[in-house]
Amino acid sequence: MQKIGIYSNEEKDPEGKYLEETKNIIRDTLPQIEVFSVTENHLPLGLDLLLVLGGDGTFLSAARLAYGKDLPLFGVNIGNLGFLTGTELNELKSSLLQIEESKYSIEDRMMLEATLRMESGERRSFVALNDAVVHKGALGNIIHFELHVDEDFSNSYRGDGIILTTPTGSTAYNLSAGGSIMYPTVEAIGVTAICPHSFGIRDLVLSSKQVVTLKIGKSNEEYFLSMDGQVNLRITGDSVIRIQKAASSCKILRLDGYDYFHVLRQKLLYKAINTQGGNDIEN
Repeated sequence: MQKIGIYSNEEKDPEGKYLEETKNIIRDTLPQIEVFSVTENHLPLGLDLLLVLGGDGTFLSAARLAYGKDLPLFGVNIGNLGFLTGTELNELKSSLLQIEESKYSIEDRMMLEATLRMESGERRSFVALNDAVVHKGALGNIIHFELHVDEDFSNSYRGDGIILTTPTGSTAYNLSAGGSIMYPTVEAIGVTAICPHSFGIRDLVLSSKQVVTLKIGKSNEEYFLSMDGQVNLRITGDSVIRIQKAASSCKILRLDGYDYFHVLRQKLLYKAINTQGGNDIEN
């Protein structure tokens, strides 16, 4: 490993204090490594690893930034939850030593590609690590749309929207909406309705080889397509949204000894129990 990039959340680190501390830790621990700052507009070529300094939201942004670059990501948590991250800032030195000793593995996490075809004929494509969500506006009416899997009609929906999730995103909005948790390296697409107005609607888990098509008509005043909750498009006319497994995956570096279920318990389940009880605990 020769070159490490650092992608930092400027909102959580407006003065660059954590960024500078991270650079110093890398230089002190691995002095032979070149360190580069990465921004949304600048991703240096030839990086061997991208450190993501922030929380889960920062990690999702980094996954889209590094899409198609075959670049492993390693999250350093300075946020609140840090479910996707691999270490805390105060443990970065020991983590870097493990990486230097090749005590890690690379997980391939599938991503989604959503292609939006507007009434005008315009096409736009987006990728997401967590999910693609079609939802109404804050004051909008319920959405009417059809869901097709491959070429087959699946169901008609009336409700607040629908979530198409990767296994990685199954513990995010999908879980809050009542969807199932999927093991993160499974190849599948989850389909979860948001407050459906039909009691017969049930969640689906599809093969990653299948293609989901949403057909949305003019009866809807406006609605939105959101990718990872960060890229949001307001739509007012007829549209067809095609969602499928993206051509490239997100590569996440995991240190040896990483235990997904331990992280799931500590970061999500136990945290939720304590939050509901009015207490906040350290992760």
